[in-house]
Amino acid sequence: MDFALIGFGVSNRSVLRFLIEKKLGSVFISEKNALSDSDKKFFIENGVEFEEYGNTKKVLGAKLVIYSPSVRPDDPIVKDAVDEGRAIGEIEFAWRYVLDGSKIVAITGSNGKTTTVSLIDHILKTANVDHFTGGNIGTAASDRRNENISILEISSFQLMGTKNFLPDIGAVLNISPNHLDWHFNLKEYVDAKMKLSGSKNFIYNSDSDLIPKVHGIKVSKSNGDVLVDEKGFKIGQTYFSIEGSKLFGIHNIYNAAFAAFTSKLLDIPDEKIIEGLKTFSPLEHRQEIFAVLDGVTYVNDSKSTTSESTLKALDDFKGAIVIICGRPKEKDYSILADGLRKKSKAVIIMGEIAPFIEPLIHDVKYSKVTSMKDAVFAAQKEAKIGDVVLLSPAATSFDMFKDYQDRGKTFKRIVLDGNINA
Repeated sequence: MDFALIGFGVSNRSVLRFLIEKKLGSVFISEKNALSDSDKKFFIENGVEFEEYGNTKKVLGAKLVIYSPSVRPDDPIVKDAVDEGRAIGEIEFAWRYVLDGSKIVAITGSNGKTTTVSLIDHILKTANVDHFTGGNIGTAASDRRNENISILEISSFQLMGTKNFLPDIGAVLNISPNHLDWHFNLKEYVDAKMKLSGSKNFIYNSDSDLIPKVHGIKVSKSNGDVLVDEKGFKIGQTYFSIEGSKLFGIHNIYNAAFAAFTSKLLDIPDEKIIEGLKTFSPLEHRQEIFAVLDGVTYVNDSKSTTSESTLKALDDFKGAIVIICGRPKEKDYSILADGLRKKSKAVIIMGEIAPFIEPLIHDVKYSKVTSMKDAVFAAQKEAKIGDVVLLSPAATSFDMFKDYQDRGKTFKRIVLDGNINA
């Protein structure tokens, strides 16, 4: 057997399509859960062997094993093959087999990855530059075909599965404690992100305390190669203002600075970068101001799954009534609690994170609820004209919702429809 794929999610579906299209060899699929009838029919039609309801050592018979981002490289099923150099993640596979001939941009960070990648994508579209956008943003890197530029959002999980991945441009937007329910410790998480520091051109946020000071292009409020302030940023002698754009908050100024500098490295003219910044629309679920009702502003920041991103939202919406909810993935919420104490008018907590937060905010005005409808009701009861109700959960959505989009859409629907039975 030539290739074995562990897991059959988005990334390995892309790998399989590529392997079949290019006729690179025999393939074996190993899925720990049930496979759909349509998937099994496709495998049979294309001569692909498979197993479901568990991963067995049959995968180790392959010349090369490609494992899902959810699989750790030290997982017993792949560890020996990883040590032998025969098991890699999908990003490494794409680097070796798919991305040849394309200038590669890889963006990572604890917060802002999707916005920054989407902004680069928008600037390149504005400049009519053909390119591929994918990675962790929804379209797998292995779906790239002939585009000369590939813009990739990369997670720490994906970077754990790389060995020789060397982008032309790599960027670390920021680092804060994240995914510590999956990573062994903070050092492993930081080390995974910092794999991009070996890129041919490396850009990093030198204001982010957890990013090691290394050789590269620094984005900073002071002493940076790219200088950021409250209204825009300066690259060389050119100042890029975001006033008049839809980009809101200092975090988005950093995102825009990374996107603009990356675009310059891709030879995009300044005027097209400026046009792209002006015409970009922020993504849903990211500090999305979606309603003003009875003088109260409602903000959907459901994509916020870390303490740091929630604290940044509270910097932009000081004095907000904030809804904290979801499944925790950090070990210490004391910094978040201190920020809630200093920056919020009131806090509403629900879900699996509640028992982690509640003991830390006994001196903060808060309510504990059990559903999104009750959270909205509690916020509306507290809100006065001029207030902001902010859904910025600081945790993942998987305790009560399918994903962060489902959580954000539920929040918006309840607010907009007044549907407290939703």
